[in-house]
Amino acid sequence: MIPRQTDIRFAGIVFILAVLALLFGSQLIVDPPIPLTNDLLAMSPRVFPFLTLLGTVLITLIFLLCEARLGAFKAIGSMEDGDRASINFWRQTTFLIITITCALLLNRLGFIATMFLLMVSTSVLVGNRSPVQILCISTLVPVSFYIFVTHVLRTALPEADVVQRMLMPLIQLLPSF
Repeated sequence: MIPRQTDIRFAGIVFILAVLALLFGSQLIVDPPIPLTNDLLAMSPRVFPFLTLLGTVLITLIFLLCEARLGAFKAIGSMEDGDRASINFWRQTTFLIITITCALLLNRLGFIATMFLLMVSTSVLVGNRSPVQILCISTLVPVSFYIFVTHVLRTALPEADVVQRMLMPLIQLLPSF
């Protein structure tokens, strides 16, 4: 199946923006007003944005290389029919709105709930129709990531008190790092 041309363009734009953000990250991330030592924070405030951008670069690069290998770039020069281009544009616009909304809700809802909403809505938006797969992945990935970042990297993520209390027995079973 040949991917939608707008998806390839979108991935290309995201790739370029993520690479530029990596290159100019030191100018984009402001140092905190107080020095954060190992006593206050286990890792530098610059590490998390760097890891996120690096992951974005890798994922989009893999997607673009796979599509180039399949010859999907040859079809980009041809015209995409108007209805399909319009649907793809609105799908990508909806994705951006969902992402911005989740970013704004992060402190209020907490990391796990926000990432759950983001992953469920994105899965449905890209065409996944398996409720079991959507729910399993959208639950396990944010919880695993939250435990890894908070327990292993010892870095705080915003989370609702109820969720922290529910995860506490599980986190206490894990070895200390």
